[in-house]
Amino acid sequence: MQKGKVSEILSLIKTREGRKQFFEKYREIILYLVFGVLTTVVSIVGYIVFRAIFPNAQSVPEQLSWIFTLTSRFGIESNTILPNILSWILASTFAFITNRIIVFKSENKTFGKVLLEALRFYASRLSTLLVDVVLMFLLVDLTGFHAGWYELLAKVFTNVVVIVLNYIFSKIFVFSKSRKKSSEK
Repeated sequence: MQKGKVSEILSLIKTREGRKQFFEKYREIILYLVFGVLTTVVSIVGYIVFRAIFPNAQSVPEQLSWIFTLTSRFGIESNTILPNILSWILASTFAFITNRIIVFKSENKTFGKVLLEALRFYASRLSTLLVDVVLMFLLVDLTGFHAGWYELLAKVFTNVVVIVLNYIFSKIFVFSKSRKKSSEK
């Protein structure tokens, strides 16, 4: 950020009217960051809860045991993939609802348009889930560091990467204003 831009922002937020102008100017980014942090909290808390419920392959229901065999082909048992996927489902659903209604203020009301929006949203989130799973596998499972704080810091780091990618995908691919204008024609 340029020095002049920082000075402009600092002078804006000194007064009530300035803060209002600042929020109006940067509303979408501010709300995305707020709900991104909340989505991260949902993801991390969900991960911790699901990791406690499914600490190892023996604790997983038969229908989901195939997930643990994915990494066993590499000679490594992954205890992070299932909790990561379940926390992703929880966090992505929270993010879709808040992004659609509050952040990007989607005006799509018909079932078909909302469904298309949801499909685009979950498709983009699936790509960042892959990034999340690969990073967690590399940082935790492959290194063998399954210690509490290290694993939590790894999860926070992967969520920062994912938040940035998700904003870019949501802005350009899912809730794009130009996409709305072209679909109205």
